[in-house]
Amino acid sequence: MKEPLAPLSPRRFVVIIAVMHSPASAVVLRGGRVVDPLRQLDTIADVVVVDGRVTAIGRHVGDRVTDAHPRADIVDCTGLLVTPGFIDLHVHVMEGLGDFCVGADDVGVEMGVPVVVDGGTSGVSTFDLARTAVIDHPHTRTKVLAFMDPNQLYLATRDFICHRLHLANDPANLDPEALAASMARNADVVVGLKARACHVGDPDHSPFLAAAQHAAGSKPVMVHLGRFPHTPVITPKALLRDLRGGDIITHAFRGAGGMLDETGKAIPEFRDAVDRGVVLDIGHSGTDFRFREARRLFDQGYLPDTISTDLNIFNIGGPVFSFAENMTKMLALGLDVVDVIAMATSNAARAIGKLDELGSLDVGRSAEISVTRLRSDGPFPVSDGHETAVAEQAFEPIGCVRGGVWYEARTLPTFATVGKTWGPAADDSDW
Repeated sequence: MKEPLAPLSPRRFVVIIAVMHSPASAVVLRGGRVVDPLRQLDTIADVVVVDGRVTAIGRHVGDRVTDAHPRADIVDCTGLLVTPGFIDLHVHVMEGLGDFCVGADDVGVEMGVPVVVDGGTSGVSTFDLARTAVIDHPHTRTKVLAFMDPNQLYLATRDFICHRLHLANDPANLDPEALAASMARNADVVVGLKARACHVGDPDHSPFLAAAQHAAGSKPVMVHLGRFPHTPVITPKALLRDLRGGDIITHAFRGAGGMLDETGKAIPEFRDAVDRGVVLDIGHSGTDFRFREARRLFDQGYLPDTISTDLNIFNIGGPVFSFAENMTKMLALGLDVVDVIAMATSNAARAIGKLDELGSLDVGRSAEISVTRLRSDGPFPVSDGHETAVAEQAFEPIGCVRGGVWYEARTLPTFATVGKTWGPAADDSDW
């Protein structure tokens, strides 16, 4: 069983390495509480960014920047958290493919999240089109990575059309050669595959999960824990048995997902999966996260590794609202602030194999940085769509640095400010 993360003690040290050439673009995040869980850094410092790279971290190192860069963006971060850039591991942002997606920047830089990962909106045949339209589009400011569905034709739509037409459970929809070619062609942005573990008669085996794992190699396969209309999926126990270390269960804390037995204890297959390194992701969505299940698993030592939103048209107006709201929900469940930041940064970067470039603040790295206010003027009610819990503190996004450019976050709705905005959300039953 994984041990809960130990709270990190504040440490104060200074790293000053600054190589600056004029003219250059520069951003100074001045005087914030710099928290980098991976480096066990928790100190008051400036963070200096020049030409898209972090060039200095330390007390008052920003003071010398304005002489060399008189047009530098100076952001007063007094009283604010300055952290590695948040990574939302599961969103749907391939606008134009179906009718399920939200805008990449709407859930990215405008929410203070510089990096988002599309959670399998597109299959192989449409991925290049989606990449051109969203990932590489000159107007997209957020860094967009992706999990790709292994099927040739897959679109995440509000009416589940690929399930309704039985494309999602048709083995003829798999083309291993085309899948491998697309993954090679898009290796810079495809971080893994997103498998819908449908079966074709054997509830203990999914050819789609098997194909994804074969093609993914060392990259992770994200699996949807839960059902779909029209197409059957393998049992939760079979799914857990088939997952490799590094594969990701999104919706891992959903209502009645089969992770718990009738007494509320984690089933052996779940314990074994966690022990071999399967990643537990929140994947909130509208009905795929429940405080009740989370408390039961937390109490047994099973904490989320990552805390994605699964933001889409159905839940962006509530109950999910934003990545920051997801982080606040973790506080409502009793998790430590620094541990929640780790789930949003280094844990997420590790899960997608990008820890060498994302998830930490270090001199020389690409400048993907989030700035938030940790509010303590609560209490702050939050909702999983079914139950209300209360946090004593809340994360409020202020902005982010993405690729060396400062973007101010827009004012975001929260459950505390707008209340319930959605209709009935049935508490799921086991299957």
